[in-house]
Amino acid sequence: MSTKESNSSILMKWAARISGTLLLTFLLFMLIGHLTGDANGAEGMRFSDNMEFIAFLFFPVCNIIGLALAYKWELFGGAIAVGSMLILFVIRTDLVQTRFLAMAVPGLLYVSHGWMAKKAKA
Repeated sequence: MSTKESNSSILMKWAARISGTLLLTFLLFMLIGHLTGDANGAEGMRFSDNMEFIAFLFFPVCNIIGLALAYKWELFGGAIAVGSMLILFVIRTDLVQTRFLAMAVPGLLYVSHGWMAKKAKA
């Protein structure tokens, strides 16, 4: 492995970790605030239908799980994060916007780095 590949791999790893940590922190903050806050009124958090609940499971729940797992298993955790976003976009096409697409970047970085590291070991 050349020095250039090594440097790009290190850069991708830290870009994934920093962006993933920032997104994970944001998602946890928003999830906890949503679950414990009174933004949903006195009734608490309710879903209008099953599709809304399923979308909630993919984002933010599966995304949080994927980003957390990516600290230990980059390829696996990143794939969960990216996969959950892709499924969310299929379920809720109205969410295919720049801000939601940007939330898939840390997962993509983890997948890219995990794939590069796996390829370098082979």
